[in-house]
Amino acid sequence: MIANRIKQLIEYKKVTVSEFAEYINIEEKELKEALDSVSQINSEWLKSILKVYPEVNAEWLLLGVGDILYNVQDKRYVINLESLRPEEILDYILINPDKFREESKLDAVVALFSNFEQQRELQKMYDKIERYEKLLEEKVRDNR
Repeated sequence: MIANRIKQLIEYKKVTVSEFAEYINIEEKELKEALDSVSQINSEWLKSILKVYPEVNAEWLLLGVGDILYNVQDKRYVINLESLRPEEILDYILINPDKFREESKLDAVVALFSNFEQQRELQKMYDKIERYEKLLEEKVRDNR
């Protein structure tokens, strides 16, 4: 039953029903009713689930066949980015912003870059302070 597999997915992703409903852009009440077999699973919801969670095996979600996630070796989901330079990945994101605006993980990436930028700025300040301390030490030595 698809509702049971959606419940398994919610548990696997360690999110609440409320969070899951928000991620796939449906009303929590509607999702709860469908999960309790009070109403039908909407096909648009299934599309949304697969859009938000592209790593989920569609065959498993619809038919219960295979594993919950695509195999890591499956090229439909995972590609090896090791051969790409970071700026190539960022260039792709900048060129295709619409593909990333709806990505639920984008906030985490933005926070990561924000923290990284803050750390870099702090390091610049520490380096500057260190240079000033050395200059001050040299001035004190020269004045003796």
